[in-house]
Amino acid sequence: MEVQMERIRREMMLPDMESTFRVFAAHWRTVDPGWKYPSHKHPLFEVNLVLSGTQEMIVNRTVYVQKPGDFLLLGPDDVHESRVLGETEMTYYCLHFDVDERSFRELLYRNKACYHASGSELASAIRPALDKLIALTSEEAVVRVESRMAALSAIFEVFAGISGTLGKRNGDTAPSRMSQTASQVAALLEQAVDETADGSRDGREMETIESISAAVGYSPSSVNRMFASVFGISPRQYMSNLMLKKSKLLLMDPELTIEGISSRLGYKNIAHFSRQFKRWTGESPSSFRARFHT
Repeated sequence: MEVQMERIRREMMLPDMESTFRVFAAHWRTVDPGWKYPSHKHPLFEVNLVLSGTQEMIVNRTVYVQKPGDFLLLGPDDVHESRVLGETEMTYYCLHFDVDERSFRELLYRNKACYHASGSELASAIRPALDKLIALTSEEAVVRVESRMAALSAIFEVFAGISGTLGKRNGDTAPSRMSQTASQVAALLEQAVDETADGSRDGREMETIESISAAVGYSPSSVNRMFASVFGISPRQYMSNLMLKKSKLLLMDPELTIEGISSRLGYKNIAHFSRQFKRWTGESPSSFRARFHT
């Protein structure tokens, strides 16, 4: 029987969601006594969980000793080094990730405690999902679609556990003016990219960082400083991430030409768009599209 729309009394819908993330070099490793990893930093978030043995991790000159079940949640550019303590081997699991969902990024950057003991609220929230990832970290997960989908599901469970726990912890804290301003700038950047991508800007050029800074009442240098403090990247990097995400979504639509996508996104010509896309991804727009449409 045909559904009559006028008879629907209640309806609840999930909001439209569009988010991208990257997981890099997720692995478990067993190392011998005397093993050490030199001081380094990288532009990704990191979960470092000890499964057996004892690890000493020095993060920004602070020493942490990890027993089995203890983990560290590190931020981009945290300087850290590690070594095995004691005379037994040590096994750990490491997950590097990045995500562009701004509310989640803000929670991660507001978190000042990197060490979380086994049995702590955050450890309890994400350990089941981490155990799923550890079980899936094998050569099989690379080739089997169902294993890759199960890994993606577990990764989102990790994200949900982190965001839920940190969200409760920060729930009673009113957002600072810096946080409010950074969120406003992020929303304006998202709006500008969305309007450009869907063609609703009627030929107007996309706002610049300078014009958005003026709109929120701060200088570009102040906006850059506040935005980086809240989200860990500059407004320009954030806009580039948004543009890349839109580019990929549009390229997945077989009805759109690459030249049309280039024009819609505000590039002067297709060559400029192609160079920028390759700079972002390491491949051309046509090569990216070919992976979805043959």
